[in-house]
Amino acid sequence: MLVFASDASGKVVSINNVKNGKACNCFCIACNDPLVARNGGKIKAHSFAHTSKPEKRSCLMTALHRFAQEYLAAQEQILLPSVKCNHMGKTKVQSPKLVKILQGSVESLLDKYKMDVELETSVGSIFIEVKVTAECSDEKVNFIKSNKVPTLEVDLSQFIEQSIETVIDALRNIEPYSNWIYGWCEDALKNEIEKEVEAQRFAAQQALAREVERRKKVTKRAINNLTRNNTIGLPAKELPFITIIGGREYKLQAKVLNAGSWNFNRFNVMIDTDDYILATCQMLSKKGKEGSKLYILFPFNDDALRSFKPVPNSALLCRLFRKGSYPYMWLSFPEPSPNKLQQAQLKAKQLKRKSLKYFESYS
Repeated sequence: MLVFASDASGKVVSINNVKNGKACNCFCIACNDPLVARNGGKIKAHSFAHTSKPEKRSCLMTALHRFAQEYLAAQEQILLPSVKCNHMGKTKVQSPKLVKILQGSVESLLDKYKMDVELETSVGSIFIEVKVTAECSDEKVNFIKSNKVPTLEVDLSQFIEQSIETVIDALRNIEPYSNWIYGWCEDALKNEIEKEVEAQRFAAQQALAREVERRKKVTKRAINNLTRNNTIGLPAKELPFITIIGGREYKLQAKVLNAGSWNFNRFNVMIDTDDYILATCQMLSKKGKEGSKLYILFPFNDDALRSFKPVPNSALLCRLFRKGSYPYMWLSFPEPSPNKLQQAQLKAKQLKRKSLKYFESYS
């Protein structure tokens, strides 16, 4: 259904605004065939008809494309669709904005590319590409994006055979039928995101600096307490093993060291940097006999903890900087003697057997 044509002067007109019959003096925009206006009926939708050439779909497409160009360029204002900007892992959205059109033109040149519509608006120059059949070429899209040219593509492909009223309604409310090739405010949105990211980065740095200072104060108090009391609360150490009980396989933990307070001597700070402190002490048995050397790491930031390499075959504790009875965790633990490991495994199996018997009695 052809509803747009050009008059004798080349101006685009609609079927609703011309005389009936041949008196319309209109021509097909695509093939220049003289048209007859059929706008006098009351039942069928008004439309143009070719007089000597067959009406092709390309005629409808070209007419719709040309009408959309002329319509958009002639408006006094336009409701720009929302702009969504994804940048640096963040998203910002500019809501639809009604702007004034100061001047409009069609088929304007931009470098070597012909743009369907150019609008000088209250927020700057904006180009519109009208899609009826073909989308913008990749080359053209890349040019628009690389040069940051505010360009909107309006897709009217579903309106090729629609009424004038439907087409105009779509052009007045183009948000559902359009997408920004490059948003009119995309640069501003990117700048806002970059400022937010920078502010968050600065805040994170400040928070990290405060945490480092807190850890340094905690470390100072902890070292004072350790050297004053010559005791340290060690967390338990458990080693996983697999055993068979009653024909079934179980994964258990052999406790080779119970949590508790231990005495030591010869406390010494080996390394003191802005990132961590590493200290050592000589552990004492319950009878006061010197035992293994214990390393204690006080990391002031998480990077220091991740990059620190434990001393091979050594007992290394790490301060967790959190509340609790035993604010340490084992980073490394020397292999216990075979006899001690065997005893711990045997005890774990005995406890497992007891628990199994207990639940069997209630099953």
